[in-house]
Amino acid sequence: MIGRRQYQVSEVALPVSGLPPGFDGLRIVQLSDIHIGSYMSASEVRRIVGMANELGADLAVVTGDFITGAGDPLRDCIGELSRLRVPLGVWGCNGNHEIYAGAEGVAANLFARHGMHLLRQENVELVRHGQSLNLIGVDYQRPRDAQDRPLAMLDGLEPLLRRDMPNILLSHNPNAFPRAAELGVELTLAGHTHGGQVKVEILEDWVSPARFLTRYVAGLFQRPTGTTAELEDEQAWAAAPARPASLLYVNRGLGTIFAPLRLGVPPEISLFTLRCA
Repeated sequence: MIGRRQYQVSEVALPVSGLPPGFDGLRIVQLSDIHIGSYMSASEVRRIVGMANELGADLAVVTGDFITGAGDPLRDCIGELSRLRVPLGVWGCNGNHEIYAGAEGVAANLFARHGMHLLRQENVELVRHGQSLNLIGVDYQRPRDAQDRPLAMLDGLEPLLRRDMPNILLSHNPNAFPRAAELGVELTLAGHTHGGQVKVEILEDWVSPARFLTRYVAGLFQRPTGTTAELEDEQAWAAAPARPASLLYVNRGLGTIFAPLRLGVPPEISLFTLRCA
């Protein structure tokens, strides 16, 4: 029970390369990994949505894992999400648990029924003050197929990219980030990790279970666009050739799996303010 309902708002300014002046100051609220079911009730989702609405964002994104399994009340979760009130709409993408439950299409249909938009290998042009940015959403990017063979991340994304405006990618799996940066995506918003759910100090170092799955556990990461080298640390970043930055933000999620426990990793509502880089 430790900390799992102590929702924290993380306010982050994001300097986005090529951002049109009309989007400078745009506020995006991100919710992720709700996992409605045994450990997350519909009334608790309503509370979270209420907190998000109080932030006065312009745009809302929900980056997957609405449920944990096939028996969970997906309809109730998406019904509560429809209470989000933002002028530029509510947009989302599927997570791995929608795939496990065979609910990717059902989730998209429920989003549409409520006037929201779940993007499945799709993009949309958002317009503000006469200027545009490109919002892309993809289903969960599986690292391997059923035969345990590696799969290419973001395969087929190129036709969805725009070169005349910045691109924001909704991808549940943060491990898609290196490929997104290589393709020139300016900003990726992800979840999936729950920040590890538990973070403990061992020999003066903080350890999270999510470290075994990804280097992108929680928070903000950056690397130069168009490069394949891993350049998240500051020294490598300073030594890299001058290129526009590609940013990744990994939300710690709201719900829990395996056990109703969070330790040192409070659940998160993210509030981003976009700024011209």
